[in-house]
Amino acid sequence: MAVTERSPETDETPPSPVRDLPPVTERELAAQRRGLASAYIAGGEDPDPERTRREEARYIRLLVLMVVAIVGGGLLVTFVGLILAGPAR
Repeated sequence: MAVTERSPETDETPPSPVRDLPPVTERELAAQRRGLASAYIAGGEDPDPERTRREEARYIRLLVLMVVAIVGGGLLVTFVGLILAGPAR
C-alpha cells in the first residue's frame, strides 16, 4: 500500500513522512541562485602575513629564473646549432 492511499480500516490519510533537512540560510539561497552546489565560505585571515609575503617573493623569483632559463636555453641551443651548421650555401 502506498503512503498516500487511504487505509481501508479508517477514512484518514496517513501522515506524510517528515524530512530532516538543515535550515536554509540566506547564503545558501544566494549560492543556489548563482548555480553553485553549496554556499562558499571564504578562508580566514593569514596568521603570519610577513612570512607569506617572503614566501611569495621567493616563488616569484623562482618563476622568473625558470622563465629566463627556458628562454635562454632555447636561444643557446639555437645559436650553437647555427654555429655548428656553418655558413649557408
